Amino acid sequence: MTTIKVLQHLSAAFGSACLLFLSVRAEDAGAVADDRSGSEFYLRASVALQHRERASDSAGSTTFKTGFVIDGALGYALRAHRFEAEISQFNNRCKTTDPAGDAIGVERSSGNVDVDALMANYAYEIPVGASRVSLYLGGGVGLCRVSINGLTTPSLRTLPAEWGGPVIVYAESDWATAYQVRAGVTFQPRPRLNILLGYRLLKSATLDINLADGSTIHPDARLHALEAAVRYAF
Repeated sequence: MTTIKVLQHLSAAFGSACLLFLSVRAEDAGAVADDRSGSEFYLRASVALQHRERASDSAGSTTFKTGFVIDGALGYALRAHRFEAEISQFNNRCKTTDPAGDAIGVERSSGNVDVDALMANYAYEIPVGASRVSLYLGGGVGLCRVSINGLTTPSLRTLPAEWGGPVIVYAESDWATAYQVRAGVTFQPRPRLNILLGYRLLKSATLDINLADGSTIHPDARLHALEAAVRYAF
């Protein structure tokens, strides 16, 4: 076989391989486009690490250790638009508390605080070319409440009875309005299945928490989360 014929065969094989590759890419792009162009219901579950900002009012303030979030959602997708009903729980262990301002000062605290949230969400997804990657941006409005579970400090725990001690706080707020924003990236490893990585900010309105001594505190909740989620359409 002459060199020219060898080159011709190699050229033909290379051309066939290129055509096959382009055909497969076109089919994949079509599958992604078809998956994004319809409507579907889906379930989403996520976990996250989160940071809660200092909670304070005129009675004092508390800081928190890094906590976690778990949440689930039922959603409906209409092309690039997504609508969700979501339930979440945030949990943080308490780090420091200044229960009476300068009278006692800042002390290490124990106990933990939960934030339960019920949210209605909207998100818009922006495909990145014909790949299986999309960017998303969204937000939500709803309700949240805070539960304080065993919050105390050394001074509060040893406060004499004649001064109202010992003080270990268990309390729950009323439901208050809340809003959140989200942004991140999604990847579709297979049809109907998506993996999401993103940032979430949730903020509540001022909360009313009635304590056992009859007083009321009025903090708010501001939480930042880095979340990973799985979404499955059905």
